[in-house]
Amino acid sequence: MTDDADFTASLTRYRPTMLTIARAITGDRHDAEDAVQAAYLRAWRKRAQLSDPDAVNSWLGTIVRRECYALVRARRKWTEVPGEIHRTSVDPAEMVTAGESLRQLLRAFSRLPKTDQLVWYLKFHENFRYREIATIVRSSEGAVGARLHRTRIALREALS
Repeated sequence: MTDDADFTASLTRYRPTMLTIARAITGDRHDAEDAVQAAYLRAWRKRAQLSDPDAVNSWLGTIVRRECYALVRARRKWTEVPGEIHRTSVDPAEMVTAGESLRQLLRAFSRLPKTDQLVWYLKFHENFRYREIATIVRSSEGAVGARLHRTRIALREALS
């Protein structure tokens, strides 16, 4: 098996993880696929720069994150607020209050560092373990825990 074949196999093996990261950042499946495709093209072109073949997952994760952030900046998707919450038989005043709270929470979340947003998404939406998140964001498990703790505090303060 050639080095290119090994690299191609790694790209295939890590694609689901890279798509999860991209979806967490972009918030859209199609944008995530575009970002991963662009990242894989960039990774293919720069594969000779990968000094440690065992680090391909982290290396790809970094490239995917950068592509996603560039895409998000270009489309300014982080500033969008979802539509109203649809529920039946609810007091309109409760809906207004809930909508305001959701907007406050989303604004607070959008002001968090992008890495903290990603860590939160991977933990609470994708159920990744601290170790897996640490590998993706290239930090320690303790740093992941600290990021989650700071994020909880920031979001709690935004609602108080």
